[in-house]
Amino acid sequence: MHKCLLVIACWLLAWLPAGGSCREATVVSVPTGECTFSLEVDEEWHALRLRAHHPRYRPCNIGQQTILALLDAAFAKTEPPALQGGYTSLSLGRLIDYPWLSHYLAEAASRDKRWNRKTGRPVKAEINAYTGRLLYNRDLLKPVQAELGKHGYRIAGVSVEKVLVGHASDLPGPAQARLVGRIPFDAQAWLQLQKLSNR
Repeated sequence: MHKCLLVIACWLLAWLPAGGSCREATVVSVPTGECTFSLEVDEEWHALRLRAHHPRYRPCNIGQQTILALLDAAFAKTEPPALQGGYTSLSLGRLIDYPWLSHYLAEAASRDKRWNRKTGRPVKAEINAYTGRLLYNRDLLKPVQAELGKHGYRIAGVSVEKVLVGHASDLPGPAQARLVGRIPFDAQAWLQLQKLSNR
């Protein structure tokens, strides 16, 4: 009877719009400001997910060091649920929760001849592919790559969807008056992971 109820509960959760999955587990969770910042794992899909949650659904202000500390704590954890290895992606969630990424995206696009600030679109490329290539920057991702490298992974690419385009006033934090025109500032983003061969 209890097994039946568990199966039904999992099925219902899978169909809820904001529901989780019974195969997912929160490995580490920490408070940061008004937000809760967690690393979740989906062993069936070999995927990791960073999740920033604000009780009033506002953007969180997650810095690089917070990400690095959370990843380090998750990989170091030995009691269940713990990471088992073989992961192919790390979901970041919304870029607007990470002002340093959101600002980089907006500023890089505003300087790029391949971005049209009047139309708010790339000159030629599809917007998701363009944004992913812009974010796949070695210097930008170096601290995260260094942390993942300690645990046997390298960042092999960046995938994005649902890119939001707006103005400087849409960026988190202080106004960026020097940015003009329509610029990308938010997206759902994933880091593509590869296991290092020597680990």
